[in-house]
Amino acid sequence: INYYKIGNGPQKLLIFPGALGTAILITSLGQVTNYKPLTENFDREKYTIYIWDPPGYGLSRPPNRDFSPGFLNRDADCAIALMEALSIDRYSMLGWCNGGCTALIAAAKAADRVEKLVVWSCNAYVTCQDLEIYETTRDVYAWSERRRLPQFQMYGEKYVSDTWSGWIDAFHKILDEDDGNVCREVLAKINAPTLILHGSEDELVPIEHAVYLHDNIKGSTLEVFPGGKHIIHFMFPEKFNSLVDNFLTVYKIHLFAGSNNLEF
Repeated sequence: INYYKIGNGPQKLLIFPGALGTAILITSLGQVTNYKPLTENFDREKYTIYIWDPPGYGLSRPPNRDFSPGFLNRDADCAIALMEALSIDRYSMLGWCNGGCTALIAAAKAADRVEKLVVWSCNAYVTCQDLEIYETTRDVYAWSERRRLPQFQMYGEKYVSDTWSGWIDAFHKILDEDDGNVCREVLAKINAPTLILHGSEDELVPIEHAVYLHDNIKGSTLEVFPGGKHIIHFMFPEKFNSLVDNFLTVYKIHLFAGSNNLEF
């Protein structure tokens, strides 16, 4: 398993990339992390950041990506095992998009080790409408150049096309065979203070998914970015970093009878 370490601070963070994400993208301009807004601006004396490539992504190849049933659970187990191998007993998790789904599962599996959880632009279930959105992205040659070219450079055109189609097909199977359940059952098992971030105009994961997470993770806080799309960490880096840094540094659990914190 490939991982990338940044900083030497006492607070340990494990970052989960999205679908086809990678710790490092090799481009004509050199190495660029998918989480540059975080890694460049977080205090490296406060945090040690670990960004990892799940099996089949980035430099964790071979093997090729496997989207057979249970793939997110396997990723979660792998992430937990990675931190065990690094002898890190307590850490926080940050996950974007599909990586957020994996982080939710991992936070439930390793509830005694996860200090805090931050997820953004992710979901615990899929609907027919969601799959219609995913299908509009199946043709990778129709992606914007900014999105397409780094992926092609990293993986090659065929691998990107095959893997992205495999990802969409996997969620069709989840919808058809599991009633769209991605990870609903783990939400009640999450004990870590949880920050949910979402763009109000997310074009891939509608805002209803963030509200569902907020309603089903006890003591969670939801922050909505007005006008924000799927990559809020790039669109609003200062606000995003400030919210996450503050949450990781000073956030205290406040449980309110019958409701959680909801902030816009």
